Amino acid sequence: MEKLHLNSSVRLVDENLKELRIGKQIPAVVYGHKFPSTSVKIWYSEFLKVFRVWGYTHIIELTIDGKKQDVLVHDLQKHPVTWDFQHVDFMALSAWEKIHVSIPLHIVWNAPVLREWWLLDQILHEAEVKCLPKDLVDGFDVDVSGLTALGEVMHLSDVKIDTKKFELITPIDSPIISVLETKWAKIEDEAPAEAAEVPASEQKKDKENS
Repeated sequence: MEKLHLNSSVRLVDENLKELRIGKQIPAVVYGHKFPSTSVKIWYSEFLKVFRVWGYTHIIELTIDGKKQDVLVHDLQKHPVTWDFQHVDFMALSAWEKIHVSIPLHIVWNAPVLREWWLLDQILHEAEVKCLPKDLVDGFDVDVSGLTALGEVMHLSDVKIDTKKFELITPIDSPIISVLETKWAKIEDEAPAEAAEVPASEQKKDKENS
């Protein structure tokens, strides 16, 4: 996994948070096991570029006044109306200490059932695991090529996950994907039968009686 880079500076306790946000900076805090809680500030545009692409699961090399520390985005606070970032919590990482994270499940959409005009319903989108920072990945690929029939279900146990590196927290029997019938198929089944064709002789009688 390629490290991302983000600069920050130590934030003084008496700095006005509203003024920071007006100046396009985000107040943040860095904390972790054996890491003293440190208040920092980061530029909004720089953080947005990093978070928009990688979210919560990518390691960021955060520079704090010249000192580098690997972190993950642990929590975000957003404005209730504008949804602008208001505050960021960074979790400091230790190279030899496992972390508890949620890793996205990326579906590889090549199932034969798709050619039958059926739908795949993704039930589970993330798997919770514990792993070392060096083993962290951006996602687990879910190969659905084995799905061939309506009603089939894939479980987390069907996904190739190296359990020597990743300690699964999410139950192994959790369903991930199910095969559903499409709305199009239901519409066809429920469509009314075409009106019976009226013979020409009956049409002629109707005209004469009218």
